[in-house]
Amino acid sequence: MATIEMLQNELIRDVLNINDINILKKIRNFLRKEEHETAEQPVVSEDEVPYMSKAEILANFDQACKELKLNLEGKLEFKTAEELLDEL
Repeated sequence: MATIEMLQNELIRDVLNINDINILKKIRNFLRKEEHETAEQPVVSEDEVPYMSKAEILANFDQACKELKLNLEGKLEFKTAEELLDEL
């Protein structure tokens, strides 16, 4: 869901920077039209690429380093490749 929220925030910032009333009216009409169409027919998008912010990437990397350190100290045991394949 973070991806959707980030995209929404980015879109809101873009719209707030528009100073042309005609463009804003077109966007409003387009969104209202899309809202009615999607309510009638749900659309599933498989083309959406997951997006992570720099902060999320760094947080995940930091977590991975902490887990690796715990593993090296013998305080955390990783799954074997066989266990991972068995989950699939």
